[in-house]
Amino acid sequence: MKVIHFHPSLASGGIESMICNLSNVMVDRGIDVSVGTIFKPKESDVFLSRLDKRVKFISLGKTKEGFSLSELFKIYREIKLNKYNIVHLHGFIYYYVIAILLLHRKVKFFYTVHSDASRESAPWDVRLMFLKRFFFKHSWVRPITISKASKKSFLEFYGFDSIMVYNGVVKPNLQNTHNSIDEFRLTEKTKVFFHPGRITLAKNQLMLCQVFSRLISEGHDIVLVIAGSNQDKSIYSQIEPYFCDRIKYLGERNDVISLLSKADAFCLSSIWEGLPITLLEALSVGCIPICTPVGGIVDVVDDGINGMLSLSCEEKDYYNIIKCYLTLSDADLFQMKQNCYKSFQSYNIETSVTEYLKCYKY
Repeated sequence: MKVIHFHPSLASGGIESMICNLSNVMVDRGIDVSVGTIFKPKESDVFLSRLDKRVKFISLGKTKEGFSLSELFKIYREIKLNKYNIVHLHGFIYYYVIAILLLHRKVKFFYTVHSDASRESAPWDVRLMFLKRFFFKHSWVRPITISKASKKSFLEFYGFDSIMVYNGVVKPNLQNTHNSIDEFRLTEKTKVFFHPGRITLAKNQLMLCQVFSRLISEGHDIVLVIAGSNQDKSIYSQIEPYFCDRIKYLGERNDVISLLSKADAFCLSSIWEGLPITLLEALSVGCIPICTPVGGIVDVVDDGINGMLSLSCEEKDYYNIIKCYLTLSDADLFQMKQNCYKSFQSYNIETSVTEYLKCYKY
């Protein structure tokens, strides 16, 4: 079996983390694995440096944004010349149209839907939706969803079923790692809430900042720390006025799991999701998740047991769930942390790889 995972880049993010972890475990199991990126790698690409040295890496070297037919032919040649049996796509299907059209009889193509099916398509994918639907319907590309909610959204949007494989993460080894979360505690009793996520509409950071600004004004000894790349300048301009000594923006970080391990709680205020890798990482280090009830989050978080769920994505409901968290006793918080560790076992990357390999052999 010869496998390649394709994605635009290996910068920071949940999809990039998943590709890296899948590839590393697959190569450990003796699979011939490659990772291909559309864009030329940068020094800041967090997950490129985390790829196992045995995983082959190729890049098309694209440097400018925007559509270009040349990449489509480069991908076709790469797949054909290197004789991959399995081509696993992680979004942006328009890049692979020519390869799929010409090679689908010889190559098995898989496409993981990493978010809500109605929202995950890139602009060019939307323009070519008739082709995308055709590829899925006729199994030229086999769709894979990552949670019950994701699977349901796919069925509702496309009108037919998908394979479901839960995301997974690596159990972290945090020995001898530097952690700076405690630097943000203003007193011994300060509660630090950590939100790792790209600045995007989906992550709903404006609502998150509004909630914490209100709670801070009420006198609660809390700090919100946000870490992630600034992908949407307009949203950033709306949340920037909230930044202060109790609402901090760190930019892009490569030590998210380490920061999660020392934070009091993990905040996810998303409007839509697939199955967030950061949520699974939070569970793996016992960081209590406080989330909106969207996507695969509801498959993972059992409200009041291994985390907390707001009633909706509305500001008032997220405010209420944070207030509820602040009333919990130390004993309640300790038990919730222990439940996080236990529930993580279902989302180990080894299990995900086993399920993906079953799909590949089908």
